[in-house]
Amino acid sequence: MPPPPEAVGAGAYPAVLSGATSALVGVIMAVAAVLVLVDAAQLPATSDPLGPAAFPVAIGVLLGIAGLGLAIGYHRYALVLLRVRRSGLRRRGRGVRALAVVAALLVFAAILPLAGFFLSAVLLYVGVALLLGAPRGWHLPIAGVLVAGAIVLLFDRLIGLTLPAGPWGF
Repeated sequence: MPPPPEAVGAGAYPAVLSGATSALVGVIMAVAAVLVLVDAAQLPATSDPLGPAAFPVAIGVLLGIAGLGLAIGYHRYALVLLRVRRSGLRRRGRGVRALAVVAALLVFAAILPLAGFFLSAVLLYVGVALLLGAPRGWHLPIAGVLVAGAIVLLFDRLIGLTLPAGPWGF
């Protein structure tokens, strides 16, 4: 799908960024497909008609097809994005915010064993929401509590996967 002609303008910059991101995700999926197929080829062969490599091979092939489809379908957006970036049309501070989100994830991983999943997830939600430009207000911590609570209910209570607990037991 070619990018629209007005995509090089500032008004369509998010659409171009979205298309370029789709192309990048497609490339990552294609690389992951190769890794899955290589791992599947190293599994021991058996006399069963569907050996241990049957499911990973199917997943690898489907992942590769989907990834190549995304990469080929959206590669023009990536090219437009490169032209737009070379011409100087870009939003300032995006790289710093992206690095801050990565730093927030690292802080989340560091405090997870100490504070537990619930509090760490709430802090991560609020921090990343603020970094991504969410409006400030009392609703952010409440939404963080609801999201973290839903994750705890889903994984800890329904599925039975134990999440790290803080000193207060949750």
